[in-house]
This record gives sequence, C-alpha cells and structure tokens, in this order.
Amino acid sequence: MDRHEMFLAVNPVFATAKGCLGLLRHTGIKEAAQLAEEIDLTVKGSMKTPPEISRVYMISNEARYHIGNILARESGCDVIVDLPCGYVPRGLAIADMKKTFYGFDLPAVIEEVEPAIRKIATKEQQKYLNYKAVDATNYDSMKSALSGVKGKICILMDGLLGYFNEPELDSVCKNISRLLAEYGGCWITADKFSLESTVVTYNALTGADGEMIRSMMLKGGAKVADIAQNHTVIQEGTPEEAKKFFSGYGFDIREISYADKVPDLLSLKDSPEEMSALREAYENIPIWIMTVNKEKISDEKKGKEFKAEIRVEGSRLICELEGRLDTITAPDLLTGFNDNMTDDIKEITVDMAETEYISSAGLRVLLSMRKKLSGVGNFHIINYSDSIKEILGVTGFDQLFGMA
Repeated sequence: MDRHEMFLAVNPVFATAKGCLGLLRHTGIKEAAQLAEEIDLTVKGSMKTPPEISRVYMISNEARYHIGNILARESGCDVIVDLPCGYVPRGLAIADMKKTFYGFDLPAVIEEVEPAIRKIATKEQQKYLNYKAVDATNYDSMKSALSGVKGKICILMDGLLGYFNEPELDSVCKNISRLLAEYGGCWITADKFSLESTVVTYNALTGADGEMIRSMMLKGGAKVADIAQNHTVIQEGTPEEAKKFFSGYGFDIREISYADKVPDLLSLKDSPEEMSALREAYENIPIWIMTVNKEKISDEKKGKEFKAEIRVEGSRLICELEGRLDTITAPDLLTGFNDNMTDDIKEITVDMAETEYISSAGLRVLLSMRKKLSGVGNFHIINYSDSIKEILGVTGFDQLFGMA
C-alpha cells in the first residue's frame, strides 16, 4: 500500500474534492482548466451522474468558488486560510489580490495539489502561496501551519462541517475559536446550508422538486465518506439551533445572503434567464461571517505527541496508543499494524490508556484492524477514558467493537 492509498484508506472523503475541480474546469475558469491538466482526476469506484444533475453540481460549485473569492477580498484580512483547499485554484485568485494564501487539507491532497498549482502559478503568484497538511480537529497542527503569520486571518470553509461527527465538530469549533481569538479576523462559511444551496440550484435550473437531489447527496456523501449520516446540528438542527451552538464557542454571527455576493457565472453566460432565476433562489441561502468574543474562549493544554507502540506476543498483537489518533497520525498506526500483522495473529488488543482523542480517520483504522480477524470477540479495546468512550458511543463504534 503506497502513501496515497494509505491516506485514502484512513480518509476516503478526500477523493470527492477531485470532483469539484472536474466540474470547475468546464465552467470557463481558465485556471481550473489549467490545473485539471496537472491533476489525475480519476477516482476509483466513482459512479456516472446524469448530465442534468452534473450541470447543477457544476453551476453550484462555480457559485461557491466565486463567492468565496469575493468574500476573501472583502474580509479585511491579508491572510486567507482555505479549509479545506481541495484541488481548486483559489490560491491563484487570492494571490492575484496580493493576499497571503494558506491552503489547508489532508496530506494526500496537499502532496498532489501543491506541485500542480506551483507548476501553473506565475512568479508573482508564487510569493503568496502556502500549502499545509493539517487536521482541523487538531489545534496544534493548524497553529503550527500558521507559524510566522501576523495579523488577521480569514478562514474560508466550504462543505467540510457536514462530514464531522459530534466530537469532531466540537474540536473544530474550539480550534477555530482559539485561532481567531489569537490572530483576529473571521470564519466565513455557509456549511450549514451547503445542501440547501444545491437543492435550490436544482430547483432554479430545472423547475423540478429538489428533494430527489437532497436524498441523493445525503446517501452519496455517506457512501463516499464511508460513514453513516452524522446526527449533528449541521445536518439536522434548525438554523436557530445552529446559531446557538456556535455562540457557545464564543462566535458572533453576521449573516448575508448568497444572492448578495454571487456574480454573473461563466457557466450561465448564455442563459441570462437562468442566471436571474438562480440569483432569486439564492436570496434565502445564508452565509455566516463569524468573529469571536475573546472573553468566552477557554485555553487548552498542548496535547501529547502521537506514538503507536506495537508488539506481538505469540498469536496476540498488542497496540499501545498515546496522544491523538486523527487524520495526520492514523496512517502511522495503519503502517505499523500492516508491518506486524500476519496470519498467525488471532487476537488484537488496543490499549488506550494514554489516548487523548480519536477522529473518524482513526476509527476507520481500528475497524480495518478488527476486520483482519475472523472472530469479532478477538478484538479488544482496553483502558479507554470517558472522553474516548463518549466518542466511540456517539459514532456507534462501541457496538462494532463489542464494547456495548
């Protein structure tokens, strides 16, 4: 298993980011077409989408891309953090604004997109571009990625929050709140309404009921991400419940509408009637611009460095984990496990006495480890804390691991 396959195994959702570039290259955005020439857009196991739905996705993605760029320009911040940056050419657009760009994403994405972007970037654009592998649930990784940054930051987030389970969402909100408390600036996202924005795009362009596409996106997202639907305030709460949720992390919210920021789209340049219908449909799609009240922010101690000690005793494999098992560290555990796992291993014990946190990526690795055994009862998780137990319970993995 090579490095790219390793990251895909622990976090398969990153593959969906290639689809966004695949759609943008057909809109008329020159940089997207150039970047698509440098990126392998092949995604194993992807299904064909009907042309009329692909068009809706394309137009929706173009709108989100341009709106993000416009809001970055108007943010009042000289440093723009795109989380996740995916494979789109936003860094080039931000560089043209003479603003410093930080593209944050999973290691597999950064390793592929950065050299491709730099290959097509001008000498002047190069000076403003930075790409960093981070885990949004890990404050230390994001803080380290921003090393040397001074002044206010604008964090753009497009489509990420819906993939988090409750503990992950809690961590991300705490982390962004802490970063903005330190640097100043804002967090701009319409993630609470990302599904709805695609639904109204479908309605506006086809005149048909969008419930079909809503169901398709929910099922498709869960399948690609290899997770069940996350029952969080992002996916299931009302807008008022979501506002209250974010307020609990010290965020003050200013709301604007998609319609106020969406420009005339290149993909609809020959369809002014559709562009008018789309702008009208976007009137009720909010974008949240969030700032923090420093008095509400609580400081947290730096976490332990991740370690995975693996040893074999007869037919038993013992794994002792320390620190955070997340997107960044899960591949290390998977590598160590694959190096030690043989047909002679009949039992696996994972000791979590020193484990501080587990993300979805870490849970996938544990599940992969369990599946290597013929008997479910031969996989044991021991010495876990109450916080780890809560994560396993919320995600349903306690039952998969025979803990409930």
